[in-house]
Amino acid sequence: MVLHVSKKVQTLILLLLIVSLCILAMGSTVYLLARNAIRQEVQNAYQVSLLRTKDRIESYFRQMHQSILQFEKLPTFGTLSSPYKEEDQFDFITLRDTMLRIQTSLDYVDNIVLYRTATGKLLSTNQPVTDFQDDYSLAMQTFDPLGKDFAFLTVTVKSAPTAVLIRKLPVFSSTHSFYIIFHINQRFFDDILGQAGKGKGNYFILDEHKRLLQNRGTLSDGELGTKIVPGIADPKAAAPEGYFTSQLASSTSDWTYGFAIANDLLFHKIGQLRNGIFLFALLLLIVGAVAAVLSANRLWRGWNDIVSALNEQGHGQMRKHEPKGTSASANTGTTMAPSDEFKQIFLKVKDMKETRDELQEQVKELIPDIREAFVRKVLEKGVRTAEELDKLHKYQLPLDRGPYGCLCVEIDQYRSMSELYSEVDMYYFQYGLSRVILEVMEGTGIGAVSAVGAGRFIGVLTFETCSVREAKDALWQAANMIRTFVHDYFPYTVSIGTGRIREDLAYLNLAAQEAEEALKHKLLAGANRVISMEELGEASDIGDTAVFMKELHNDLLFAIRSRNRELGYAYVGKLTSLQNIKSLNAQRLQGQLAELVFSVFRGTGEQLNQPQNEPLLSELLKLSTLEEWMDWIRRETIDVLIDRVSQVHLSYMNKVAAQISGYLEEHNEEEIRLESCCKAMNLPVSIGKQALKEVHDTTFADLLLTSRMNKAQQLLKDTDTGIEEIASRLLYSSAQNFSRTFKKAIGIPPGQFRKESRE
Repeated sequence: MVLHVSKKVQTLILLLLIVSLCILAMGSTVYLLARNAIRQEVQNAYQVSLLRTKDRIESYFRQMHQSILQFEKLPTFGTLSSPYKEEDQFDFITLRDTMLRIQTSLDYVDNIVLYRTATGKLLSTNQPVTDFQDDYSLAMQTFDPLGKDFAFLTVTVKSAPTAVLIRKLPVFSSTHSFYIIFHINQRFFDDILGQAGKGKGNYFILDEHKRLLQNRGTLSDGELGTKIVPGIADPKAAAPEGYFTSQLASSTSDWTYGFAIANDLLFHKIGQLRNGIFLFALLLLIVGAVAAVLSANRLWRGWNDIVSALNEQGHGQMRKHEPKGTSASANTGTTMAPSDEFKQIFLKVKDMKETRDELQEQVKELIPDIREAFVRKVLEKGVRTAEELDKLHKYQLPLDRGPYGCLCVEIDQYRSMSELYSEVDMYYFQYGLSRVILEVMEGTGIGAVSAVGAGRFIGVLTFETCSVREAKDALWQAANMIRTFVHDYFPYTVSIGTGRIREDLAYLNLAAQEAEEALKHKLLAGANRVISMEELGEASDIGDTAVFMKELHNDLLFAIRSRNRELGYAYVGKLTSLQNIKSLNAQRLQGQLAELVFSVFRGTGEQLNQPQNEPLLSELLKLSTLEEWMDWIRRETIDVLIDRVSQVHLSYMNKVAAQISGYLEEHNEEEIRLESCCKAMNLPVSIGKQALKEVHDTTFADLLLTSRMNKAQQLLKDTDTGIEEIASRLLYSSAQNFSRTFKKAIGIPPGQFRKESRE
């Protein structure tokens, strides 16, 4: 049956749109946040770097100014500064020597020139005065219009950039008769700002007029002057687009120290990371799209399977839900519209919901009976496994919260009453008695009650945060309360037997047995009484071994039935606690040990439904020490009985496994489950699972698959049945599905198997 194509298209478009938006939002958000964070960190880092650059340059210039002041204090210079002083060659030599010492003390200074305005002569540290007069005339022509006492200039002399510091002398005079010029090597700026054409980004300096003074980096002076400097010179101008800039103003010279780098270089690594993220997101998008296509295809295949399953159920069940006037031919094999498919699904699910509600109501009615049956089971066998303890809590019976005791309540006049009252009346009498027992228990502790016969009930009562002595008194009071209430408000009386107080739920069955045994003494004590095991003279301490032997008998039976030798050996080890008890009678203890052995053999025989050969009493009487008894019980009782139980268990498991295998061979062409298989053979499901696990080490599903594959091989080898028909007979949804399963199980496709088997 074909569904409308637009359903698939809409689903795929929605999935792709959601995935694309999520990836785009995630990638963009991460990139913007990371970029802003990196920009801020880089801004802080370059501010620190520019601050160090500014400090180095200003410190160097302060050093030069101090040298100039020291030079001005020379007596020779003071004499020459007078406009009427004639030049003396000796004075010039003295000044030149001093200028050489200054040049030597300062790094990056190539030449120092002293220019006297009165005569127009130059005094240089490197060349004769006349050779360099033209070189520095351009610098002085640029300096004079500025009207300053000193300035740092960058001029081009003979096609080479020349950096000079010019200062008027004397410094503290209104009339200046000298200029001193420091010719600074370009290596000074290379060392501070970096070399031109190297590194990432540009370090640059702007003078007080915001004109480019020095520039080092990959950007040219023209590119820097047109794209970066205008934005720094004019605060109102827009920030340069595509560039990251950072600048720092000088505190003394009004210079501006700056750094600029293209965003592509600055964010190169994060850009690579962004591209990687988007590439990864694109891969995820592709994978998501493919997965969406496959999942959508699977979804619609499942939808088709559902519709096919509904069609196979038969159309008669659907017609009862159809409105009157619907054509009977609508469900006879023609292709239905999508609305009809949804209608059928709705009606089928509605039927399933109604069936589920009915089952839930039935389960609610059965829960009290199931709960009572479980209580009856634990009162017969005790609670030893974690699974049984979980069931106690599942049925809201938390009996493991403290010491507990059992009581057995019996109607005294039940036989005579059954002759006077109808069965309905007797039912209500017993129901009323069970409610009285439960209400008393709920007011005293945590309890449960179960009917164990006509007019007889056994209940267990647990006391939280209570000692054994207090629990004994509370159990006695609860029993008397039940007896008194029934005597006052019912047309009969009851007798109640109470067992000992215990704390281990493994002996819950012993506590119930003690309550029933105590009730047997009604013959002598009289009716309408509460009879306790304590009144019968059996002490609960280890000095009287009756209780100890009962508990040991219970433990040994559990270990043998569980086929657990180590546990049985550990239980036998409890006998060592009887040593060195002087109050024990040796002959009585020997008789109790012999009775323990006989009762264990009889109890095991009851489980196996066949009597066991009991040992001879004469053989047991030869055992003279407790160690001999313990060794004999381990060897001749636990080992022998566990071997017999294991043999019977293995035989039974083989029988069950054979029955299941045979049933599968007969019904492997039917829809079958382990539950229905066990139900047909009247077996518990847990036994069926256990048999398959122990005998075949497999599961029911694997065994069914093996049976069907064997059937398929037989049909392929001995008949001409087509593969599609074989797949249909073995309940596969399609021939392709059957072929895949067959190849996986056998190793070759069914067609090849048929060809090879016949060849």
